[in-house]
Amino acid sequence: MTNNNWYVITGGPSVGKTSLLSELAKLGYDVVPEAARTVIDEGLEHGMSLSTIRADEKKFQEEVAVRKQHIEAARDPKRLTFFDRGMQDTVAYMQYYDFVINPEIEKMMKTSSYKKVFLLEPLAAYKADYARTEDKTFMKEVHDLLLEAYTNAGMNPILVPDIGIKERLKIILNEINSTDQ
Repeated sequence: MTNNNWYVITGGPSVGKTSLLSELAKLGYDVVPEAARTVIDEGLEHGMSLSTIRADEKKFQEEVAVRKQHIEAARDPKRLTFFDRGMQDTVAYMQYYDFVINPEIEKMMKTSSYKKVFLLEPLAAYKADYARTEDKTFMKEVHDLLLEAYTNAGMNPILVPDIGIKERLKIILNEINSTDQ
């Protein structure tokens, strides 16, 4: 059991995480944006191209993990918080790229846990953007690796189907309310 009040919304690229988290923020919940997108946006602001930022994919994934760790270390564990991706996402991405996880990153993964993890099922329509350049095959493979990573970490993800944002929101809020009782 975790001793924080943190929840993760995760899934492959373009599954509706950001849209769902935006709705939760509108309802007044504390929401933490995706660390990878933050790292990308900061690089772009400094004049780097996306290909330069991700030229060394292993280094990029490790930088994202360190960023996530710093974000979590600065958060109040008692405050109900939704994270756009959790630490175990790094495990899934490292496995996808067939990278060895260095001991420091592995320790971060093992010491990080969440009250519940919501794994969004892929959407019927896939839409790329400036930071999300992967394809639908990548999305499905990462989805399966995320399920495995969180399950192996003892945080059995709750699968949230592609049923529209309002219905997805109901599932998540019902789970949160059942946890608080």
